[in-house]
Amino acid sequence: MVTSLENHIDATLETIALTQSIKFDSGQLFVTKYFNSLFSKINSLNTNSNIINKLFFKNNNIIKGIYLFGGVGRGKSMIMDLFFHNVDIKDKRRLHFHDFMKEVHQRVLEKSKVERNKDCVLLVGKDLAKSAKLLCFDEMEVRDIADAMILSRLFEVMFEEGTILVTTSNQPPEGLYKNGLHRDRILPFIQNLKLKTDVVEIPIGADWRERSLSGNKLWLNPINDRNKVKINNIFLKLSIGFEKKPEQIEVSGRKILIPQVAAGIARIDFDDLCNKPLAASDYIEIALRYKGIIIDNIPILTDILRNETRRFIWLIDALYDKNCFLIANAEVKFKDLYQGNEWGFEFQRTISRITEMSQLQNKSL
Repeated sequence: MVTSLENHIDATLETIALTQSIKFDSGQLFVTKYFNSLFSKINSLNTNSNIINKLFFKNNNIIKGIYLFGGVGRGKSMIMDLFFHNVDIKDKRRLHFHDFMKEVHQRVLEKSKVERNKDCVLLVGKDLAKSAKLLCFDEMEVRDIADAMILSRLFEVMFEEGTILVTTSNQPPEGLYKNGLHRDRILPFIQNLKLKTDVVEIPIGADWRERSLSGNKLWLNPINDRNKVKINNIFLKLSIGFEKKPEQIEVSGRKILIPQVAAGIARIDFDDLCNKPLAASDYIEIALRYKGIIIDNIPILTDILRNETRRFIWLIDALYDKNCFLIANAEVKFKDLYQGNEWGFEFQRTISRITEMSQLQNKSL
């Protein structure tokens, strides 16, 4: 669990990380100087009165946020989370960009029911700015035309209201919604990003998850105490510096509880994933949200478990298509996992995909 150091105004992310047994490499240290600067600027506001503080944020043209991009596995989310948990500001939010946009669309829909003939996107932007002076996003990636249509208007008003944005992404601002339909609608937002944030690329370096998993089998069988200890240790290594906590995903009114989440990695029992009335779209949502997934207690799949088997196939398809990694504790080797007849043909593809997903050298963790 991240230990709060909010009262230590002179603390740096490097010293905070060391308290969590995290040692930054040279590329990560390069990035931390931007976070240390922002950390200091925000914390220094606490020396001002509340009135001055409010006026400052309302007319904030001085403090820039951070747009951090670069390769997978470089610790972007880890650095941002350390910053978020330790910066001394009351009104702050940290969430996945995909979840934020879902919330925005829902708010706009609800607002439009009561506010006729008004730009509800701007109204929602003002409401969001009031609730969060610091907004931290994990993995900004614009895929949906509905998002692209409103981002410019939404953040124009949020930046005007003094919102400080910190976000991670795998690509520079210019790469957002590249070749998307009506991409011209998002260009003002991209320009605003460049004005309101320091755009920082994390230098190329070792994948920290690859270092953590080096030498570990990623498909552990059978299900026994020894392998449970191994998978606990793997999750511990991957989540150093992060707080493990449950998350709830909502898809079309269905709620999916993920018991443990840390460092963008979800850990869940097979029954909670595949013995529930979930659809293929639910698994796509899970794959969009997490970088990888740890599945405990996968049983031998037979025709008696035909529904569970079908859902497991959907799950693997979603994880594979979204480039997620897989760590699992199962009763048998994955090549022997399906011992039925009904899904025999389809499961051959599942085996092939698990083979690739479970081989560290072939997968970008």
